[in-house]
Amino acid sequence: MIELRISIDKLIDIVRQGGQVKTGVDVYDSNGTLLLAKNVMVNKTKPLKFLRNNGLRHVPVASNGGVFDASGNKIELGSADMPHPLPDSFLYPEPIKTQNVTDRLKEILELRRLAESISIKAQAIIKNAVNQIRQTQGEFDVDAVSKQASELASFAEHKNHPFAYTPREWFFYDDYFYNHATNVCALGSQVLHRFNSAFSKIMEKSLWSSPALAGNGSSGMFSYYYPEEIDEMSFGLFIYDLGKSMVPENLLNKTSALSKDETELLRRHASDFGFMVIEKNHLSSTVLSNMIRYHHGPLYEEEPGCYPLGLECGMMPPYVRICKLMDIYDAMISKRCYQDAVNQVTAVTGLFRSYVHKDPILQFILHAFVKTVGLYPPGSIVFLKNGQMAYVLENEGPLVLPFTDKNQVPLTSGPDPFNAGKQTGVLAIDSDRSIRQPKKIWDCLPAFIREIALPKDQVAAAVAAISTI
Repeated sequence: MIELRISIDKLIDIVRQGGQVKTGVDVYDSNGTLLLAKNVMVNKTKPLKFLRNNGLRHVPVASNGGVFDASGNKIELGSADMPHPLPDSFLYPEPIKTQNVTDRLKEILELRRLAESISIKAQAIIKNAVNQIRQTQGEFDVDAVSKQASELASFAEHKNHPFAYTPREWFFYDDYFYNHATNVCALGSQVLHRFNSAFSKIMEKSLWSSPALAGNGSSGMFSYYYPEEIDEMSFGLFIYDLGKSMVPENLLNKTSALSKDETELLRRHASDFGFMVIEKNHLSSTVLSNMIRYHHGPLYEEEPGCYPLGLECGMMPPYVRICKLMDIYDAMISKRCYQDAVNQVTAVTGLFRSYVHKDPILQFILHAFVKTVGLYPPGSIVFLKNGQMAYVLENEGPLVLPFTDKNQVPLTSGPDPFNAGKQTGVLAIDSDRSIRQPKKIWDCLPAFIREIALPKDQVAAAVAAISTI
């Protein structure tokens, strides 16, 4: 289909004189990034200059494309401008090598095992704290919980959202409370760090750009939150919901609608009960108090359904807003006693649409959240529009590895991974379909992927360990 390659400078000159060009093929750079789509009719020089700035000196033109003059007539350019057909390596991303896939699968396996062990330990710690609070009417081992929160935050920060690999759906909903605290702490700490970095840079740039201070600043000197403050916030992200320990368990696990009195009792976890817990443990901290009391407050002015009533958005510090957003997100993508998990893509998209353009600070938080969690985390399983199931190797793209045919029958031969983000047809990801219980598709997983997933006996042992603490 590919016929010629044409000097980009000649094309710029033609377009500058009112002409147009359509390549008929997608043009990528050497890293596989799409620079120009095949069906775009270029009638301005800017896209062509963009290609040139990315190192391209010639542009491919296929038989279904063409170069046109200002009157719309096709220009027949001579062979002198098109010395030889463009190599395939220029037109398409470099094929993914099998060894690269194998190495990535091994990395995911190691990271999943490590994340799973830390997650199970963290759940055990928070469950023990809940039991202590119920037995003592408020007291718990603060040092053990604080140490665990630091470990969660540090691991998540240095491993780039590793808890995305843990199969949350394999835990029963009875353990939701403990799993939820672990996930909110790990993910929330990452979002907090990312928000702090981005917001601090903007603030610093604004400060030193003022006429009075111009030229007196030094890059990297300003930080909105300091490390010790972030450590305390990570602790808060782990214990902000401990007030629920004082709420009757049958109410927490109720599957039907709550009465007015039951709703009022449940809401006391964020005021009376939560405050009592931090008071009994001598945790006199504004950060902890704010996070516990206000994590159901408004992310923007007059957001409906928030409490305590009358709380203004301005009273919600960024770290409390992050806590609330993580609380909502993890609840959406987790199996509950009264609802199934929501597809991660649906959750991220829904939250973004609900909160975008609502509040300036909230936009920084939303950006940090989306950059951290991504739409398709490595280690997750997705449906393609043709019915195939695929394993996500990399969030960027995402790069996926199909492991069934369109009827969900396991493949017998090793498939090739591909960038699903560049697909628009049957190989695109079907975001309307979600596998909510991966344990049910265990028999579909081929050996090379099954090793990545936590084995059934380990899942059972993990659940039993949490249940017996």
